[in-house]
Amino acid sequence: MSYFSRLRAANIPWLYHFTVLSCSPFLLHISGIRTCLLLYMILTIALDAEEVLKAFQDPSEPPLIPHPYLPFLGHVIGMFWHGAKYFDIVNRKTQYPIFTLQTLNARTIGVISPQLAAPIQRASKSTSFYGMILEVTKRLVDFDEPSMKIIRWNLDDELGHHEGLMNESHDMVASVLSPGPILNQISSTQLEKFAELLNTMAPGSNLLSISLMDFVKRVFTIANAFTIYGPQNPFAMHPELVQKFWDYEAGMIKVMADIVPSITARKPWLARKAINAALQEFIEKEHYRSASPLIQKRVAINLKHGLTTQMAGHAELILLFGIIGNAVPTTFWFLANVYSNPDLLEQIRKETSQAVLCSRNSDKSRKEKVINVTKLKTMCPLLVSTYRETLRLIGNLASVRLVTNTHYISAPGHPSYLLKKGSMIQIAAGVIHTSESVWGADAKTFNPTRFISSTTSSEQFSSETDAGVTAEKTATQLPKNVPSAAYRAFGGGSVICPGRHFAQSEILGFVALCVNMFDVTDGNGGVIDLPEKDDGRIPLSVMKPVKEPQVVIKRREGEEDVIWRLEL
Repeated sequence: MSYFSRLRAANIPWLYHFTVLSCSPFLLHISGIRTCLLLYMILTIALDAEEVLKAFQDPSEPPLIPHPYLPFLGHVIGMFWHGAKYFDIVNRKTQYPIFTLQTLNARTIGVISPQLAAPIQRASKSTSFYGMILEVTKRLVDFDEPSMKIIRWNLDDELGHHEGLMNESHDMVASVLSPGPILNQISSTQLEKFAELLNTMAPGSNLLSISLMDFVKRVFTIANAFTIYGPQNPFAMHPELVQKFWDYEAGMIKVMADIVPSITARKPWLARKAINAALQEFIEKEHYRSASPLIQKRVAINLKHGLTTQMAGHAELILLFGIIGNAVPTTFWFLANVYSNPDLLEQIRKETSQAVLCSRNSDKSRKEKVINVTKLKTMCPLLVSTYRETLRLIGNLASVRLVTNTHYISAPGHPSYLLKKGSMIQIAAGVIHTSESVWGADAKTFNPTRFISSTTSSEQFSSETDAGVTAEKTATQLPKNVPSAAYRAFGGGSVICPGRHFAQSEILGFVALCVNMFDVTDGNGGVIDLPEKDDGRIPLSVMKPVKEPQVVIKRREGEEDVIWRLEL
């Protein structure tokens, strides 16, 4: 089949007409017949080259999916144009559990099957998580090369021991944020700060007109910075940085592209510059000494291994994004799902009332109500299920690995697949989360009761560690017959998000407090509309809405003067 025939068959009019025009008499006259023939030959040879690669591929490798009309570049353009949704586009055409996309001089392996995701995400000497993300991190936070040399040292235990900055930092974060006294202390501080901030909003009969997303941003940015970075955190010392952080967050993809970002991504680039300067000040003035144990230990490790105070400050930018960047849109969608559904809102209010204790404040002048978050987790299955279902439908961030050694993977019900060194693996969470073969016929539908167990609300599923043995428990129960690797809201395997326990406590507490304190309506006093998801972007966090709804927030009738508290 000729190149023109392939373009016509691919039904891509713009590319077909561009190619025909490039070989038109007009351009032949201007550019010469040699140039146009050369263009035609290059495209034809490139297409044939992809077919040759497919022919010479090891039959044990994941099947190669050539791009139908733009070889080598087509899949790259597709990923940039469609974002994480591109894997769904390919999957709908091929229905393979795992496949290979030729992208420039590398290969991207898309994983659609949760059964195959499980062995890939286990700790292994043949794959590397950090090998995939360090270059991205360097661009996002502006690390210099001496810092990258320190960070890369013994990254995957290649020297035969578990030393090095990244290894020590990973183990420390996992330890601090695991269930225990330190996590309880951090979570309690966060919950207390939430209540303090929300008690100042829409007091009495006042109305607060605001974007629902901005409402969540305002509270979470201030509270998380205080809880994690202490009273002398950069946002407290420089309040103007709150908006700059979100300017940076909105332009992170442009910054990551690293194409003269001072020009092409000027607003987020300037925002990052201001935040990094404040974070450097935070380190140099030792404000971290009044921060949480997480930050005290983290800064000590970074400085011990040789990062300068400037680069240690830059390192905190990625953690800031980690603790705020996902929590805010997740909480936004949680609130939107509840307030756009009056029946669900009423059920959750009724259910969470079990976790509310009524009393009087210290001088007995006002009623005080306290929500216990531990009780929310154990006594409010609908609230918890709604949280998990929200995450399922907005979590399309792929889990990535770099293949460092050629090896085979296998899983029940699948043949063994050969993964070659240098390949980039992406476990397509968005596809897995909406797969009917995994979740049932209503996989693409929001079902707030999906995660309510028929046996017990405290049932948990396990995450496999290095040796493939059960060692970590998550707070996410799964419906019957859904494999554990199918729920990817926090990644999985050896690098499952260490902050998932903290995130669950803060988000459940915040949402429970909001639904008990506030009525949230549209500008006309009606039920808010659930916005459309923006699923066509390259994700660095969970999905955002296409348009952020404007809402009116007011205290619930009879609750205008109540003081609310949150406790763990």
